[in-house]
Amino acid sequence: MLTVILNWMEVWAPLIPLYVFIVKRPDEKHLEIIAAYLLTSLCINLIIDVSWLFNSCMPPALKNNNFLYNIISVCRVFFFVIFFMNTTSLLSKKVYNLFLGLYVLLFAIYFTFFADFFTLSSMLHSIEALGLLALCILYFTRLIKSDEVFFGFDPYLIIISGLAIYESVNFFVFLFYSYLMENSGQDFAKVLWRVPNIIFLVFCLFITRAFYERHNQ
Repeated sequence: MLTVILNWMEVWAPLIPLYVFIVKRPDEKHLEIIAAYLLTSLCINLIIDVSWLFNSCMPPALKNNNFLYNIISVCRVFFFVIFFMNTTSLLSKKVYNLFLGLYVLLFAIYFTFFADFFTLSSMLHSIEALGLLALCILYFTRLIKSDEVFFGFDPYLIIISGLAIYESVNFFVFLFYSYLMENSGQDFAKVLWRVPNIIFLVFCLFITRAFYERHNQ
């Protein structure tokens, strides 16, 4: 039973904050970006797990679902860069747009000439984690250096804190994932894969608190 729960964690974890968002409807327009990310993640992860569970019945295009993890990674970068751009004053919009443009160009070249998009890319996930973690650290640094004292609840701080934890753990997991999978066997890789799933649940709980407390505010 525990194995089933862990295997489907990618699907049911985002349902928790989405339920709170639908029921509580927090009065903050920019939180809709996070809800859109959760819904996108839910849909893609559902396809991933269903294609894995019924692999023998799936069409050839979905027998290998690794490319869907790459799509989730790309979506996460876009959703959270847009979130940072709309909710913080860390960088100008031109810098964020330049970052997204270079990100797309880099991986268009990478997957065209050097790698197969239909294979899980450790590099793609590592760059995602490094880029978003850098934004989180920049946000925390600005917050610490700020002279403003704020004693109220800040949903953005909660979400960015959850994102920082999620990406800091995933950076090291994906940095060595391909190497460990090739040298330590499939069983170890399956166990290691549960780490991002568990930390994704933690991230979803952070978002849940942000949604719930923002409603109460």
